[in-house]
Amino acid sequence: MVEGISKEILDMLSYRSAPGQSLKQISLREPPLDLVLDDIAKYHSSYIDVLVQENLIGSRFKSEDSILRKYEKTLLTGGGFKQCFNDVLGFWLRFEEYPDKFPDYFRVVDLRQGKRIDDGYRAIHLYYQRDNLAYPIEVQLWCGKDYLFNLWSHQHIYKYLTPEIGQKLYQEYTDGLIQTEQDFLNRLRNLKVE
Repeated sequence: MVEGISKEILDMLSYRSAPGQSLKQISLREPPLDLVLDDIAKYHSSYIDVLVQENLIGSRFKSEDSILRKYEKTLLTGGGFKQCFNDVLGFWLRFEEYPDKFPDYFRVVDLRQGKRIDDGYRAIHLYYQRDNLAYPIEVQLWCGKDYLFNLWSHQHIYKYLTPEIGQKLYQEYTDGLIQTEQDFLNRLRNLKVE
């Protein structure tokens, strides 16, 4: 079972969107983007008090730059509003092993075998959405050996280099060839040159 984030805390962190309609019904092609960015800024300022009060660490609020990059990418791939804004607020939780049971209020996305386009990232993502008017909250579980690799990958390659580099580094990491962050950085430097 996942410990650390209860439904009550998720409800306190949940934020209803300003457009006042189901996120599934908002068109990504004609969104009120300025309204959405303003809405997300208000969301950001309102959630900080709850995080401090509940002592939740390992959280991040997606930056406006990241939101705009994901917006452009989602437009190109034909995705929808909810897909684009599914992780405005996110948490990372670390466990020694991946849990095998999850509360039924989460939608579970199992990435322990990688993403469709494999970049080495391994995790389980849990999504909570209070209702269709609220932005989803993403909880990422980084467990066991995947924790360090995900940490290094997010700091040094995620979103900035090709997925093939991440996949190659992950294979070398699981084979024991990369054991420290310095090993990771040295190998990354070599792969960039190849």
